[in-house]
Amino acid sequence: MPVFSHRTAMALLLALTSFHAFAADNAEASRALTGSVSILSKYIYRGGVENDDAALQAGLEYAHSSGAFAGYWGSTLDYDATDESKDSGFEHDFYLGYGRTLNEDWSYRTQLTAYVYQNGGAVYSEDGSEKRRTTGVELLNNLDYKNLSVGLAVMLADVNYSNAGDIYLSAAYEHALPQDFALRTSVGGFIYNDRRDDGIVETAEHAVFSEARIGLAKALGKTGAEAVLEYVWGGQDRMGESLEDQTLIGLNYSF
Repeated sequence: MPVFSHRTAMALLLALTSFHAFAADNAEASRALTGSVSILSKYIYRGGVENDDAALQAGLEYAHSSGAFAGYWGSTLDYDATDESKDSGFEHDFYLGYGRTLNEDWSYRTQLTAYVYQNGGAVYSEDGSEKRRTTGVELLNNLDYKNLSVGLAVMLADVNYSNAGDIYLSAAYEHALPQDFALRTSVGGFIYNDRRDDGIVETAEHAVFSEARIGLAKALGKTGAEAVLEYVWGGQDRMGESLEDQTLIGLNYSF
């Protein structure tokens, strides 16, 4: 994966700090444009390891007062979806959607997300007769009540890692603790659509528990940064193979 120098990291943090100060002086801009930069010891997604090395992640989102929003999020990977000989890659997520706050307790958000790996491309079955693209499109829906969020995501097209119609169900809860700590928990699982299996994607389990998480986050004063520690209990994948438990630490900066 790419190696980032201390000078590059410092320049990035200084630039983000300057942007944060500028946004604070422009209330309208700070409400519309938000973003984040994270450095994590590893990248775990829905129980699976996307990067077993340190991962650099960043995102930017623009939200309109009407409720419409669009954004980008990216992360370094320790693989290339279309080239097994490579041990590094990049995930680009482009999304747009709509969300509203219904009252002081309830809100919702729905979005379409395109997952683009490296430069896109396709993979083929062993005999070369079947092909699937690596770029996936998913519909994600979240309903929030206070600090509880429940989600439902549906894959809309066949890709090299999923079938159209695969469903991911999730729930997350956050509880504020003294001294600017926060307790964060989540759980998620898949319901798989095996009717679209082929020589690239096969399914042995109809429904599985994918992961559960528990973690602590500590806000670092009023800098917009926080330190995080999480433990992830791994469940199973679509073939019924066990996913390993993981521990990760990281630093997030939001603006």
